[in-house]
Amino acid sequence: MMYIRKLVILILISLALLASGCEEIMNVKQSSESLQEPSTEFYILGPDGTAENYPIDYVLGENGTVIIGIINHEQKPVNYTLEVRLEDTPLPLSDIWKNICLGNNETLEKAVTITPPFEGTNLNLQFLLYNNDKKDMLEENVSVPYRNLNLWINVTTQNFSKNNSAPLTAI
Repeated sequence: MMYIRKLVILILISLALLASGCEEIMNVKQSSESLQEPSTEFYILGPDGTAENYPIDYVLGENGTVIIGIINHEQKPVNYTLEVRLEDTPLPLSDIWKNICLGNNETLEKAVTITPPFEGTNLNLQFLLYNNDKKDMLEENVSVPYRNLNLWINVTTQNFSKNNSAPLTAI
């Protein structure tokens, strides 16, 4: 009888220690998540959805497509705005990029069509992401992007040097 009592007490003590250990593991997991630095992932993918084959050679008047990715790890919902500029000239974007609302750990991956309006070599194509809750101002009416990415592109006029005319012949 004494042996059974000691066994029951040992089992109860073991269960209590096991339960407190599980609770401690849960507390460590929760505190490590709360210690994670709030951040936003911002990336560009090529049209095939990989981190390569970005369109960098354009013909004036034609377009190319990249995929923009945004992942919110800010530990709260955030409103973002995207702006695309070529050599500091804003390029038109659809309205969905003017007010992007993402919940915590939510991801957006969406295609953006780029149509360069002028030609040049090694032009800076900027993708600027603004966190509307954290707008830092450089000067009056000039805000600093929260995240930014750059592609260097070339834009040429269409090559008409192919000899499409009839050759001159001597009479």
